Amino acid sequence: MSANEYIWETFDGLFKTVHRQTRRVEELEARVAELERRLDETRKEQPPALSEMPVERAA
Repeated sequence: MSANEYIWETFDGLFKTVHRQTRRVEELEARVAELERRLDETRKEQPPALSEMPVERAA
């Protein structure tokens, strides 16, 4: 194998690795965005937490 072929194979391997990693990062970013959206929806559906019990129920 000539040096030129080795360089191109190395470059091709690096390019494919970077492309794969970029795609994985994009998939993770999309997953995080989806989880954040679901968390926001869950928070909207839950009633606000009471900081203290009403006096009538405390006794």
